[in-house]
Amino acid sequence: MNMSAKCVLFSVLILLLVLMCIVQVKNNQDSTSGKSNRWFTKIQVAENVWRIDDHGGDNIYLVLGKNKALLIDTGNGISDLAGFVKTITNLPLLVLNTHGHPDHAGGNFQFPEVYAHPKDSTLTKYFTSTDYHDGAIQQTQKNNPDLESTFIRDISAFNKPTYLPVAEGFVFDLGDRKLEVIETPGHTPGSIVLLDAANKLLFTGDNNNTVVWLFLDGCLPLEAYLQTLQKLQARDEEFEKMLPGHGDALDKFFIDEQIICLKNIISGECKGEKYENFIRPALQCGYKRARVAFNPDNIFIKK
Repeated sequence: MNMSAKCVLFSVLILLLVLMCIVQVKNNQDSTSGKSNRWFTKIQVAENVWRIDDHGGDNIYLVLGKNKALLIDTGNGISDLAGFVKTITNLPLLVLNTHGHPDHAGGNFQFPEVYAHPKDSTLTKYFTSTDYHDGAIQQTQKNNPDLESTFIRDISAFNKPTYLPVAEGFVFDLGDRKLEVIETPGHTPGSIVLLDAANKLLFTGDNNNTVVWLFLDGCLPLEAYLQTLQKLQARDEEFEKMLPGHGDALDKFFIDEQIICLKNIISGECKGEKYENFIRPALQCGYKRARVAFNPDNIFIKK
C-alpha cells in the first residue's frame, strides 16, 4: 500500500472514530435529557411499559401504544419529566393523574393537558401552585444539594395545564392498547386506577401500596375504602400484576390481604400501633404484606 492510500485509510478511520464519538455523546444526551440526567431512572416492567423512578419518591409509568403513549402520574415536578419522556418515545402523549397528591401531580405544569378526576381538583390545583412548588424545591435542595442543577425552579413561565375530566369507564385508546378508568375512592375522593385487561395489568396509584395512607385530611373512612377493594377484587380475573405508585409490582392476591387487614381494623380485632410519619399522628395495622395507616376517628361511614 503506497503512502497516499495509507493516508486516505487513516483519514477514514479517524472520521469513523469521530462519528462514533458523536453518536455516543448524542446517545448519552438522549438517555439523560439534560436536566433530567441524574434525577430520573427508568426500567421496563412489562411489554411497552416503563416505570420511571422519580428519584426514589414515587413511580411514574409510561405506556406505549401504536398511535399514542400514556403517562400515568407526573411525580413531584422537581425535574424535567417532559424532556425525559421524550428520550423514551416521540409518540403523541396523553397525561393522567391517578390522584391529586404532590408526588403524583406535581409535574403537571410541564404538560398542556392533564386528565384527572374532578373530585381531586382542589388537591391538584394546590399541589401544582407556584407557592407549593417553591417550598418543595427548597426542601429538595436541602436533601439533594448535589442535584440542584437538575431542578426546575421557576414554574411561572409554564402555562397552566387544561384539566380534562375522567370518570368510571373512561377508556384511553392508544391504538393497539386500551386502558380503562376505575374509580377507587379512599386514599383521596378522586383516586382512580387503570386496567389494561388485554395485558393483565392494573396501574394502581396509591390505592394498593404495601402501606396505604388513610389518615390524611380528605381520606375516606376505612369502610368506604373496603368497598373500593372489594370492587377491585370482584374484577381480579381481568388482571394478574399490579403496578403501584410506590414500590415494586404486586400480584393480584395482595388485594385479598388488604381486605383482611381492613376488616381486622373495622371489627376492632386490630387496635393499631403508632405509625411514625412526618405529617401527623396515626395508627397502623398489618396483615401479611399489607399495611394500613389510619385515623381511628375515621373508620366508619357516617350515617
